[in-house]
Amino acid sequence: MYRRPLGVVMIGAASLLAAPIHAQTGIGLSMGTSVEAPEAGLSLRTLDEDRLFRLSEFGQRVIAEIEAASRTLEAENDRLLSELTARETELTEMRAEMTVEEFRAEAADFDLRAETIRRQQAEKRQRLVDFEESERRRFFSDIGSVLQDLLRRTGGQMIVDARAVVIAAPGIDITDDAVIAIDEAIGDGAPPPEPLDMADDDFQLDLP
Repeated sequence: MYRRPLGVVMIGAASLLAAPIHAQTGIGLSMGTSVEAPEAGLSLRTLDEDRLFRLSEFGQRVIAEIEAASRTLEAENDRLLSELTARETELTEMRAEMTVEEFRAEAADFDLRAETIRRQQAEKRQRLVDFEESERRRFFSDIGSVLQDLLRRTGGQMIVDARAVVIAAPGIDITDDAVIAIDEAIGDGAPPPEPLDMADDDFQLDLP
C-alpha cells in the first residue's frame, strides 16, 4: 500500500496526551540567581509557589478544567484513530479492484486526512498548555497585594522561594496561610477571560 507508516500519519492518545506542561510563571521568586545577603535581623518568610497554586481554589479549578478537557480529547483521539484504522483496512481490501492511479489517489487522500487530523489534534493539545500558562500568569498577577498584606500581618519583611531554602525554622513558611488568604480574596477566579473550549474544530473523518 502506498502510504506513510501509521505511526507517522495517525494519531494516538499516547503521543498527544502527555501530562500538561506546568507553567513556570510565578511571582518573581527565582532559583539559581545570586542575591545579596539579607541584612541582619531581616525577617524572612518562605513560599512554595507550586503548592500555593495547586492547593488554592483557583488552581484546583484550573486543574479540574484541564483534566476534563484532556479526557474529552483522549476520547476524540481514540475515535479518530479507530476511523483511520478502519479506512486503511478498507483501502487495503479495495486495492485489488483499483488501478494503480486510483489507488495512489485514494492513498494520497488518506494521508492528507490523517495529517490534517494530527495537526488539528496537536493544536487542541497546545490549547491545554496555553490555558494553564495563561491562568497561572493571571493567578500570580492577582495575588501580589494579598501576599503583601499577609507578609505584613506575619511580621515578615521579605518572601523567598521555599525551593531555595535548605533548612528553615518552624513557622517561617506561609504557604498554607497564603492559600487561605488568596481563596478569600479571589476564590476560584472563574470565569477565566479565555475559557478552555475543546468543542470547536471537531474533525469528523469523512469515510465513504
